[in-house]
Amino acid sequence: MKQFIVTTIILLCAATGAMAQNVAAVKERMATGTNSVTVVEKGDVEQTVRSVEARPKRTKVNGYTILILSDNSQTARENANKAKQTFEETFPDVKVEMYYQSPSFYVAAGRYLTKEEAIIELWRFRTVFPKAITQSREVDISEFIVRPELEVVEPELEDEE
Repeated sequence: MKQFIVTTIILLCAATGAMAQNVAAVKERMATGTNSVTVVEKGDVEQTVRSVEARPKRTKVNGYTILILSDNSQTARENANKAKQTFEETFPDVKVEMYYQSPSFYVAAGRYLTKEEAIIELWRFRTVFPKAITQSREVDISEFIVRPELEVVEPELEDEE
């Protein structure tokens, strides 16, 4: 029974990518310390873990954006360009994009993981675009990754004596 539980734990950790470790690393970690555990593999556990690790990694996530314009009129392109320009001038801190999906032009702003975040921004955008709505959309994960190496660090000023 103990072996079954240990094997199950190993599979769950590997399947969920809990620490992105392989079976050998988990075994080694469990074998050290004052209360070491002996891991006995059942069947083709290692092959199963390897197949889980070999799965393609997700690059997209379900998120939200705010649709500020949707237009399929004769002047749709001009209207979309104007809306995008107005948005960029009014909210320079938010990424905005214009795209075309037949038969309409769309202007969407922001990338949000939760609907709550999107709704908070929606109210701010509605001061200029009263017909703006939230929109469920698949978003690239890289848009949510904070890269500390890209942050600007201001130098410390030395006290002059």
